[in-house]
Amino acid sequence: MPIPKPTLTYTTLVGRVVEHHRKQRGIHQEAMAQSIGISQSAYSRLELGHTAMTVTQLRLIAEGLSTTPERLLRHTAQYAGQLRAQGVDVTDEKPNSAAGVLIALGILAALIAAGSS
Repeated sequence: MPIPKPTLTYTTLVGRVVEHHRKQRGIHQEAMAQSIGISQSAYSRLELGHTAMTVTQLRLIAEGLSTTPERLLRHTAQYAGQLRAQGVDVTDEKPNSAAGVLIALGILAALIAAGSS
């Protein structure tokens, strides 16, 4: 059985970048959810990439993280480039391989960890 192509949606990548920034600042999901007026479970879906953020949500999240939407999206674009260089397909389409997503998330976690050290 061939190894599936590592694939990640851009929505998931934005969410993971937001999650990374939130954790760096020691902010809990519940606090972020309250600050933007949604439930914790709805906020979790944003970070997991199961739901796309609206522009307003991105702005409010950035404010809650003491940053800007531009900075979050710039980091997202940087990670997208690094992922593509590692052979990960960053796409707008929902991947059809859960294994490919897990592989891509593992590569992203390694890139984030390397950037944080």
